[in-house]
Amino acid sequence: MNKIITYTAFVFSMILFIGCESNNSDNNNEITAQSNNISNNSRDLIRTNLDRKNIFWIKGRGSVLQKQKILEINLAIESRDKEIIKATNVVNENIEKILKIAKSLGIEEDQIVTKEYSISPITRWVEKKDEYGEYGESQIIAYRVYNSVVITSEDKDLLTNFIDKANVETGNSFRVNNINFKAKASDENMILSREKAVEDALDKAKFYEDKLNIQLGNIISFDEFYPGDMNNNAPNAMPMMRIAESSMPPTELFGGESEIISEVFIGFEIK
Repeated sequence: MNKIITYTAFVFSMILFIGCESNNSDNNNEITAQSNNISNNSRDLIRTNLDRKNIFWIKGRGSVLQKQKILEINLAIESRDKEIIKATNVVNENIEKILKIAKSLGIEEDQIVTKEYSISPITRWVEKKDEYGEYGESQIIAYRVYNSVVITSEDKDLLTNFIDKANVETGNSFRVNNINFKAKASDENMILSREKAVEDALDKAKFYEDKLNIQLGNIISFDEFYPGDMNNNAPNAMPMMRIAESSMPPTELFGGESEIISEVFIGFEIK
């Protein structure tokens, strides 16, 4: 009986030993595999960095000119008075005149948008003296009421006619802050500018291959953007005009062309 127990214990110990060895072997294999993966990942990172250094970057640029057909006129009515109510009445009455003129010329309501409305005090610094000595304080001497609107249209003659009539009807309270010329967003011109940018980049690639004695392979990177606003309003904005009491000559507006620009950055593999 003792022999049987001893033999059974011996067999159980051997099984336990073999199982532990097997687990240790599996763990070692897993650690080895992880180590190999880390090594492979490191090599991939190194290879990626080398590939990045092996990119030949070329910038292409394409542009398309298009006529500026949209006009935005920012005009305002301004009044100053010692009493807010009087200044407000002047502004409201003249804004009503402007809206009637616009309607009579066929300008729709959705073409007119309020830009700014404000009521602000006009102050001056006054020197005073009392029993405690001299001092100064800011005093309100009047109030400024200001209301500006933006009118948008593609009809240049209509807007010039509108400015002239509004000036006559509202007099010295009339202000033309600025006039902007804009171009319509054209999908066709945007696509054309892209095509020109890509052609420009490919032409440069052929040039550099020849002059630098290199061979460019596949395109492995690409990026595109439009530099700045395609309407480029700033150069076309007219300066502020203040209307004098004398009669004004007819208004003339001259629109030009704006440029849609597309730029691409293409990365070629160097063979």
